[in-house]
Amino acid sequence: MMTLKGFAPDLPPMTEGVITDCENIVPTEKGYKAAEKLVPAIENNKVSDEKVIGAALVTRLDNVSRLIVGAGGKLIELRGDSWVDQTRDSGDYSSGAENRWRFVQFGNDTLAANQLDVIQYSRDNKFEDIPGAPKARIIEAVSGFVMAFGIVDEAEGDMPDMWWCSALYNHLDWKPDVAKNSANGRLIDSPGEIRAAKKLGNSIVAYKEKSMYLGHFVGPPVIWQWQQIPGEIGAVSHESVVSIDTAHLFISSDDFWYFDGSRPVSIGAPVRRWFFENRSPEFAHHTTGYYDRINGLVYWYFVNKNSDSRTLNDCLVYNVITRTWGRILRSINAVVEFKSSGVTYDQLGDLYSTFDDFTGISYKSPRWFYRGSVTAVIDSQNRLMLADGGGMDSKITTGIIGDDTYYTTLKRVRPRFSVNPRTGLMVTSHSSGSGLNMQESGNAPAVLHDGKFDTLRSARWHKMMFSFTGNMEISALDVDLIRNGYR
Repeated sequence: MMTLKGFAPDLPPMTEGVITDCENIVPTEKGYKAAEKLVPAIENNKVSDEKVIGAALVTRLDNVSRLIVGAGGKLIELRGDSWVDQTRDSGDYSSGAENRWRFVQFGNDTLAANQLDVIQYSRDNKFEDIPGAPKARIIEAVSGFVMAFGIVDEAEGDMPDMWWCSALYNHLDWKPDVAKNSANGRLIDSPGEIRAAKKLGNSIVAYKEKSMYLGHFVGPPVIWQWQQIPGEIGAVSHESVVSIDTAHLFISSDDFWYFDGSRPVSIGAPVRRWFFENRSPEFAHHTTGYYDRINGLVYWYFVNKNSDSRTLNDCLVYNVITRTWGRILRSINAVVEFKSSGVTYDQLGDLYSTFDDFTGISYKSPRWFYRGSVTAVIDSQNRLMLADGGGMDSKITTGIIGDDTYYTTLKRVRPRFSVNPRTGLMVTSHSSGSGLNMQESGNAPAVLHDGKFDTLRSARWHKMMFSFTGNMEISALDVDLIRNGYR
């Protein structure tokens, strides 16, 4: 029995259980399952005709959640099944393809920043300018402050290495005043702009391209004290830094990292080289991460080098519990958490005409439950979609099995499923040389029947590519190889 070890294209292909290529495969605690199809979140799921360049689900003190989206010069909110324009009364915002909207919740107010306009706030309805607030690329809330980074100052101009904090417990007061613990400063001990900033407990971490700073609130007169973390490690973008509450997982210019406030630890060994060979260097800063707390999964969407646009069209998935990897192919503009309002039995007739209309929704789906959390995306057509529609068509390619000495005959392969797919096909490749030049067998694909794939081929080395449809979860392969002889 060969236990699968996840998507690991950087490992030697002879490594037992390695998956050298895959499509729409997500690592789980049991093994590897087909990624969920995208289905419309609501009937009116088109957000805007303008490209979405930022989205967030925020929660007020009274536990009411708001889904806010930035598209072009508008800020838009999902209210029930309708999209409501919450743009400020004074007019549309400045917009640009590189000026992402970032959001944070502070008490009952939602704040938004896009670098080109002063920081915005909204209690429940339309957004408004915060008088005296700076223009900022990034905002975050920590320890009673709203922190802004990458400042565009009216007097000094663009200051991409500058930080600025509001007054303590007053996000509407940005005038520097030691008595109110409001201050600003610059991180100039290393070159470059601040590309990301995320809270970590009561502290905050600011990331440049090749450096990191850990900030602590220490009170007057310093207010915030910054400690540079040793090493030339930073982040490619704000969205590439994913908080898993007790630590940050992020992508630097050359690796994937885990940081819990002590020192960065590399986690990218199985996929690092593959990722940097396949992502688009031009649009590396568009890389966007998301943490699915329920399933312990971190998604990193990125622009593949083969893409003809800046659309995020590829995704690596990391399981923080099993520390294994998967991959999904889909095109999106943003990824965001979605919380369902729930469905009662009496509402079924209003939502669906027949039971057949919702067969694509699992009975275990969080969508049925009040405040059930579901991973959602805004796709390349600006539609709000839920990753909750049953298993996508999926593929798994193994490493190579055999050795240089003995010929073996591959008779059958029996996958160990915890969820059986609707259908399955297996195509095999073989080599009688060193195993580096595998050739497809030329036979018709073997069909999954009675829980196994039957085949018959003799060679020194063997490789299998499986294609599945529907829901599927697999943990291992029982490969039936019979030794023939050697020369």
